[in-house]
Amino acid sequence: MAKKKTIVGTIPFNSRSVDMGWFTEVITETAFDKTLSDGADVKALYCHDTGKVLGRTKNGTLRLSVGMMGETAGLVCECDLSDTSYARDTYALIKRGDVNTMSFGFYPVKGRVEVEDEKEVRYLLEVRLLEVSFAVPFPAYEETNSQAREVRGVNVDALATLLAKPELSTEDRMALEDITTKISAIIEPSQSPDTRAVPDTLAADFLASLHAAATRK
Repeated sequence: MAKKKTIVGTIPFNSRSVDMGWFTEVITETAFDKTLSDGADVKALYCHDTGKVLGRTKNGTLRLSVGMMGETAGLVCECDLSDTSYARDTYALIKRGDVNTMSFGFYPVKGRVEVEDEKEVRYLLEVRLLEVSFAVPFPAYEETNSQAREVRGVNVDALATLLAKPELSTEDRMALEDITTKISAIIEPSQSPDTRAVPDTLAADFLASLHAAATRK
């Protein structure tokens, strides 16, 4: 049976989006409160592709919470991947570090607008969150980030579960020994690449990609 693979990322609060030409956006700490309290069925997608669902909150394969990831405060998105070809591809891109940003799709509900340097700054006070997307190469919010939770073959979630147990069964000890062996191999000098990685509206991401293309030398 294939091991469970989990990716986790953050959509940061108080982080300004890329310049959209005539405005920028800022996600406030309250933006996702209504979505979370309502228990809305939010999907996790590969790069906004509705045909490539990675998980959903309704069945618990996507978990959303307000918290910290490292030093970044925001909406923490944790997704258990299915054993599908596109999910494996998403994980591989994230694990190798080819794409280290994510994104989200929403409807704005409440906000305020301020003008700075003759441009609008739109503060999102409440949004209706529809989906979160991993492996988005040109997101509107460049400070989004995420990680592959199985690092170099070590299932981080399984390790945390084992360490939290007051007593270990024979099966638990065997699993812990397997993880320890893998960690020991990592400690030895290796040429393996670092496996840390990954972790807006479609329109905003499109504008961001145009901006990236226009400024690329």
